[in-house]
Amino acid sequence: MDTVTFGMGCFWGPEARFGYHSGILRTRVGYAGGKEGQPSSKNTLDYTEVLQVQFNAELLSLEQIVNQFFKQHNTTRAPRSMKYRSLLLFENEEQKSEMLQKLEEIKHIHGNSYTSVEPLHSFYEADLRHQKYYLQRWKPVYEKWQELHVEKESLVESTLAARLNGLSKGCGSLIELMQEFPDSAYDSLWSVIREVRENSKEQSEDMCGLD
Repeated sequence: MDTVTFGMGCFWGPEARFGYHSGILRTRVGYAGGKEGQPSSKNTLDYTEVLQVQFNAELLSLEQIVNQFFKQHNTTRAPRSMKYRSLLLFENEEQKSEMLQKLEEIKHIHGNSYTSVEPLHSFYEADLRHQKYYLQRWKPVYEKWQELHVEKESLVESTLAARLNGLSKGCGSLIELMQEFPDSAYDSLWSVIREVRENSKEQSEDMCGLD
């Protein structure tokens, strides 16, 4: 299991878009890339909002993740603050090399990029209310997930929660979820999702795939 951390604006959307993919095992949002102490949601200091994902390298490569990182946001536009800057954080030389190589390709194509590539020194996990943000707002589905996960995986650790967070933003499909999680214990959850979708207008994200 490998881990990679990156910032691309507000961390809510990226967590949903990356979390739906079957190669992603866990997602969590937080703050990294700063030096001024310990950040919080009320005062992020000089830190950046980031997404940290754990992934199965046999199913999903670092190259695919980095490619999607650049595809999902405009890195040629200057960030409005340190909090929302474009940032790739490496934990080893392999990650550093992959990130820098792709950054050079982007600069060659677009002329410039405001993305920074830096070592990951520390990661501060954000408050629970920021984790799987869209799933928590998908009330009927979130409440059913909680009912099925009492005293089991936390919201941060749950792979299913990562998938549901993506599904709430139109990434992936219910059929894919049912195939990945075939346990009949989830049948009531699938029923709630179908009911919610029937009563609401379904949205589809155009940047969900990890090509």
